[in-house]
Amino acid sequence: MIPLRKIFSLALLVMVALPVQAQNTAQPAEAPAVNLRLSYENRSIGHDGIQRDSRYTDLMYRRAGLVWIERELPQSVRASAAHGHDDSASPHAGHAHSEAQGAPLLIRRDAQTGQVSVQAVLHNLRRVIDVELAHYGNVGYGGSWAAAYWLIEPAALSRMEKQGPEQRGIQHYQLQQGERTIKVAWDVAGQYARSIEQRDSHGTSIQSMTATPFVAPPVLPWQQLADYQRGDYSDLLD
Repeated sequence: MIPLRKIFSLALLVMVALPVQAQNTAQPAEAPAVNLRLSYENRSIGHDGIQRDSRYTDLMYRRAGLVWIERELPQSVRASAAHGHDDSASPHAGHAHSEAQGAPLLIRRDAQTGQVSVQAVLHNLRRVIDVELAHYGNVGYGGSWAAAYWLIEPAALSRMEKQGPEQRGIQHYQLQQGERTIKVAWDVAGQYARSIEQRDSHGTSIQSMTATPFVAPPVLPWQQLADYQRGDYSDLLD
């Protein structure tokens, strides 16, 4: 089973590790449009000696005031779903909240008010669901617009140590906190984290994210929702 999405978990861990004043530092309002394939790898070795590994990939589109994030499913999973092997392929509307856990997310921020809106897209039901703050965790959104938009808050970088000068458009940062080391490769022109890695000194816990640009399709995902019905997340809890 593909793990439930934990959007920007590494970025949020970095922010937690930094002093509060760093998280409140002013940061730029907008950044260049990008399309990124986000590859996540997590490894942990328990006290029982069992090693647990997980990998998954998300596709992320960033535009002015907008972020779209969706899971990139392996071909084998897509083929299985196409043949009706997915239990959630045709959920009853009243029980579709389980499908919303892994649904694509459309996140918008109003430039004037700073208000953020989150919508889950249920393709099988052809519905766009407004997600209230109380249900952010249910759909995998961590609640930080900055972490969604830049993959890490730019303000957080000011509290990390630069690792040498910028090279080929990339500035490397590092934060050492106890036995935990966090490394960030920041794309200066693109204004996003090329990679984020967190590991402990014993190698028993490693989390990493790598962002790779890709060419966007002719029609962007959110441009295909015109005939979708609208609803609220509470509608799924009947």
